[in-house]
Amino acid sequence: MSKKNREDEILRRTWFRILSWVFTVGFGLVAVGLLVSLSHNLEGGPLSGAAACLFMIALSRRVMGSHIRLGSSFVTVINPLVTYSVPYDAVAEVRGGGGGTLNLITRTGDAIYSTGFGGSIIDNFVGSADRAVARIEKQVGRGRRGAKGAQVTKGFTVSWVADVCAVGAMVCAVAAGILGI
Repeated sequence: MSKKNREDEILRRTWFRILSWVFTVGFGLVAVGLLVSLSHNLEGGPLSGAAACLFMIALSRRVMGSHIRLGSSFVTVINPLVTYSVPYDAVAEVRGGGGGTLNLITRTGDAIYSTGFGGSIIDNFVGSADRAVARIEKQVGRGRRGAKGAQVTKGFTVSWVADVCAVGAMVCAVAAGILGI
């Protein structure tokens, strides 16, 4: 899998990044407020609310963190749970745009879907998927010389903020269950 470096280009929807931060800050402030309220009322209610807020942060960071990274010899599709690293010479076709979901078709016929550029009504007007398809095709055409014979790799997507919030949500939910709701 290619490491993130200075020459990697990140393709993502701007509104994904904005919504991710809005959810993180908004639900984070509510979670902190609920946890602070525990000093006045030691019951499970505020903990249940904090667990729900932390879960929403984890969910939004996973989904809204989806993007595509163009490296020197690989295109990496980062989806909420699975990350695919595809060598440029393994890419047969890039489909999508026009409001449709962007996906890579490999030479073996497998389709790799990109959550970060899933079909949307807004994209019919903005065209972010069309621009991403054009950018990927340009990079794939240029980068086919490297990474000959490399295989498509698949792994678990690591999102530190989402993972920490998911663990925090589980801790709050268990504590709320112990204290009573």
